[in-house]
Amino acid sequence: MDELNMPEAVEGVSEDIEIRRSTLQVEQKRIFLNLRENSRGRYLRIVEVTGNNRSTIIVPSSGLQQFRTLLDEFIDSDVAVAQGQQAMLPGSGGGAPDVKKKKRRNKKSGGGGGGLDGAGGGLQNGGTEGGESIGFRVFVGNLAWSTQSQALREHFMQCGEIVRADVFTERSGRSRGCGIVEFATEEESRSAMETMSDTVLDGRPIFVREDRH
Repeated sequence: MDELNMPEAVEGVSEDIEIRRSTLQVEQKRIFLNLRENSRGRYLRIVEVTGNNRSTIIVPSSGLQQFRTLLDEFIDSDVAVAQGQQAMLPGSGGGAPDVKKKKRRNKKSGGGGGGLDGAGGGLQNGGTEGGESIGFRVFVGNLAWSTQSQALREHFMQCGEIVRADVFTERSGRSRGCGIVEFATEEESRSAMETMSDTVLDGRPIFVREDRH
């Protein structure tokens, strides 16, 4: 990124420190991502430049985990739509594909383990979830980087019998800040979704929803 196109610091706040920056070219758009910190805290500044037009959004550090989760969900939706369109092409056999079955086949064949997108990363315990039904799982987000699978399991034991609890990791072993907990019954998973959001685990308020992967 050249200096002329550097995203500016937040107005009215001095001593902005740049932590990381990156540039993405998508068709005719240039997207600048700039992780910065000032007296108010850390934030991600995203600037989209198309010709002479510029749009900017600011995401506070406290919302980055939720932002990433939403991006994953939108990517999944985009893949599902693309698969559906492909299925309707002549010679494709017709009919929309079973997206959930497609995901399970990908997990089974992928060498990267059980990451959110099935590409790279895995589970802290090296779980072999390929081909298995997702059962009564809940997705847990906004986990502290230090949270381990055992701590995740213990935190949810009050909701019922836990079949498995896993924190998703990168290939390097670093936590992705989210994971899944699978229960023995639907009632237990529903109880977790209703009662465990906003509880604090390792110093961070977590959020819990139905696992859609």
